[in-house]
Amino acid sequence: METDKKEIKEEVTEKETNVKKAEVKKEEAKKEEVKEETKKEEVKEETKQSTEETVQKKKSKKWIAIVVAIVAVIVLVYGGVAFYYQSHFLNHTVINKNECSNLTVAEVASILDQQSQAYSLQILGRDENGAQEEIGTITAPEIGMGLADTQGAVQELLNRQNAFLWIEMLWSTRNHDVIQGVTYDADKLQEQLAQMPALQQKNMIAAQDAYISEYSENAKGYEIFPETTGTELDLNLVEEVVSTAIMAEESAVDLEEQGCYKTAEVTAEDAALVKACDTMNQWVSAQITYDWNGNKVVVDGDTIHEWIQTDNKDPQLDEEAIGEFVAEQAKEYDTYGKKRKFTTIQGIELTLPGGAYGWKTDCEEEVKELTASIKKGETTSKEPVYSSKGAQKGSNDIGSSYVEIDLTNQHLYLFQKGNVVLETDFVSGNMSKPGCITPPGVFGITYKTKNAVLRGADYVTPVNYWMPFNGNVGMHDATWRSVFGGDIYLTSGSHGCVNLPLDMAAAIYEYMSTGFPVVCYYY
Repeated sequence: METDKKEIKEEVTEKETNVKKAEVKKEEAKKEEVKEETKKEEVKEETKQSTEETVQKKKSKKWIAIVVAIVAVIVLVYGGVAFYYQSHFLNHTVINKNECSNLTVAEVASILDQQSQAYSLQILGRDENGAQEEIGTITAPEIGMGLADTQGAVQELLNRQNAFLWIEMLWSTRNHDVIQGVTYDADKLQEQLAQMPALQQKNMIAAQDAYISEYSENAKGYEIFPETTGTELDLNLVEEVVSTAIMAEESAVDLEEQGCYKTAEVTAEDAALVKACDTMNQWVSAQITYDWNGNKVVVDGDTIHEWIQTDNKDPQLDEEAIGEFVAEQAKEYDTYGKKRKFTTIQGIELTLPGGAYGWKTDCEEEVKELTASIKKGETTSKEPVYSSKGAQKGSNDIGSSYVEIDLTNQHLYLFQKGNVVLETDFVSGNMSKPGCITPPGVFGITYKTKNAVLRGADYVTPVNYWMPFNGNVGMHDATWRSVFGGDIYLTSGSHGCVNLPLDMAAAIYEYMSTGFPVVCYYY
């Protein structure tokens, strides 16, 4: 029983399993049907799409063919135009200011050659007043001027042209300057220049350097006259400048701007010239007023300017001329060594020979001092430098204090301020011995000293008071003599000195000083 139940149970299980399997198969069959339907739909869709794509491809190929055809036409047209412009200039091409659109090289070259023959160069300069003027004009035909290898220059420009840019040139413009060599006949150029009056040497005015004027007595000085420009040209430079302008095809050239005019080397602002003028004005501003032995002598610009030597830059004072001036004044006003009128105590008027006495200018030192004063521009009053002075100024320079030695009467007078304060006999030089005679004249005491020893060729004599006035001739005591005066001097006189009694020599000595006048005379 249990076995039957088991078998029944197994049968039921088997049936259930089979049912399930049948259901599964049925389900799978449905799925297959769905798949088949789906595949059919996909095939159908694919077929539809394939048909549409085929139609689209046909349309595309048609348009591509059209576009290709259009492009081909455009390329052919564009390339044809570009090919044309391989030998022609693009539209709106301007060469040397000439419209050259669509022209060939030969046509452009012809235009440029013709244009070159219209070339002219205006030459400008200045007149004698410094104003600009036209000197002349040079034209291309006059000098055989032309362009060098115009054809080649234009061809080179065409070669640089991008013919494929022709379409751009429909609305834009390009300007070109063709600068090729210029040729001309140099001899013809020289001929043309030589015909221009302003370029002829005879018509040129040379520039003048600034310079220092002559001395003006009214202005009491000098001034600088400025340089003048003149119209003298450097002809070699003119030809060079004009040639350069022609080669550059310029329309005008200004010779003044190009520095063709010869200019003054020295201007009014020249430092050396200004310094020289200032120096000369300083010199002539000096005013030296002399008291020349009682005579007024004025040295100012009216005199000084005659002593200035200058080459406009290095003025010098002519010291030789200054020396001549000083010497002239000395000759006029010095009294040293000149003859003099003298009235003796007896009232006798004598003309005495010159002696070592009076006013004597030290010309050498005075030239130095005067030159120095002029260079400083000094205004001063002064005396000249004297190497010897008189007792008083003027031609009568002995004054009222002097020693009067009457050699004829062998008597001496000592004057002080016009009064005789002392007188004495003496013994003078031996008249019978040559070389021992006491010379007449006007002298000055050289110096004085006590206890001197006088020496000569044949004597050595000590004296107490020694007062020389003419070399080795002087006054001194003579203690070896007991008598003075009379005719002793005629045969027994001294070696030339004035022998005095001791007491008189001592008294006179006290009055003496260097330069004190001593007047000796015979009559």
